[in-house]
Amino acid sequence: MSRRNLLALAVGSVVLAAPAAASAAMAYITTPRDAKVQGQVMVANDDGSGARAVASGEFAAISPDGTKVAYHDYGNFSQPPAPKIGVVDIATGERALLTGLECVGELIWAPNSQLIACQTQSSNAKGYLSGNGLGLVSVPTSLAGVASLEVKNYISARGNAVDRSVSFSPDSANIAFTWRRHSQDEGATSVYVAPVATAAARRRVLTRAANPVWGAPGIAASRQGRVRSEVTLEGKQFSIIDIVPTQIWTVQPDGTGARQVTSFRWRAQGFSAGLIPAAWSPAGTHIVGTAGEISCQAAQAGVATISISTGRVRLPMRKTSMSPVAYSADGQRILVTDGCRGRQANIRVVNVNGSAQQTLVANAGLVSVSAGWNG
Repeated sequence: MSRRNLLALAVGSVVLAAPAAASAAMAYITTPRDAKVQGQVMVANDDGSGARAVASGEFAAISPDGTKVAYHDYGNFSQPPAPKIGVVDIATGERALLTGLECVGELIWAPNSQLIACQTQSSNAKGYLSGNGLGLVSVPTSLAGVASLEVKNYISARGNAVDRSVSFSPDSANIAFTWRRHSQDEGATSVYVAPVATAAARRRVLTRAANPVWGAPGIAASRQGRVRSEVTLEGKQFSIIDIVPTQIWTVQPDGTGARQVTSFRWRAQGFSAGLIPAAWSPAGTHIVGTAGEISCQAAQAGVATISISTGRVRLPMRKTSMSPVAYSADGQRILVTDGCRGRQANIRVVNVNGSAQQTLVANAGLVSVSAGWNG
């Protein structure tokens, strides 16, 4: 067994012989075979080596500078849930809990590692009736003596529908998000951009779109379209209209220069949803994303690389449940992850041309990486 796989064994098997490093390149969650057992939040080097646990949790997001990890902790699954969200300093182990508004879902760091964005819900009427908002958390450089960090309203939950897809500008001064008034029940959203300091100054930059990913060349997003699907209920077949991601578009942060990048015949490939961007390449020439629906029950998606200049879509991984996460710093590899609970999951890298697929960490998923990750 390789040293890399040995380091990814059961929780508690990693013992440090030296003081903790000041930063890490990646954070991930172990995936116990028993779905009733919560995973561990692990941090590691670029290649998965040097792994150590910093918390128990189900989701983790490492700061771009690699010094902190934000995570969800649901406690003992056998007891009534008492979820909390923490931020831990990798070097010192000091941690603070998020207070104020309740964050749900993904935790998104700003490039400057000083802000976290999260989807919020109102405490008295969660879910569809209330709608989703957007919260922001300021994170100090040092957590020494800091017991709590307040989640403050950026967009209120009630009456709105903010999707979990959020992306900060490279300078951390602006934020792109997917939003619609909750009364607009047709299902389509639009991409908005606003200064971090003033949500009211938002401007719509791309209609009927979602999943914004902000890079140096601009914002990439999935344009949404209506697709007819056939479903069978109690032996009877029905036609329904779904609003799903279709093609990749790019747009400038001021709303100019919107253009369709791809013309991918995704339904001809047998996928059930279109292209969803995940990350820009370091050179800004390509985007990595998914083509199709990510499902733990069936491998029916693909990892796609997209040329911004030509619109060409390549599928270095097909019929997979893996999700792309990031490009390596040299732009030559793509990190992919499988986050399914109660089943074997892996964190892998693959060359941009689809060759040399390699497992970095076994029995783990939901990985995030720092800005300098080059595994």
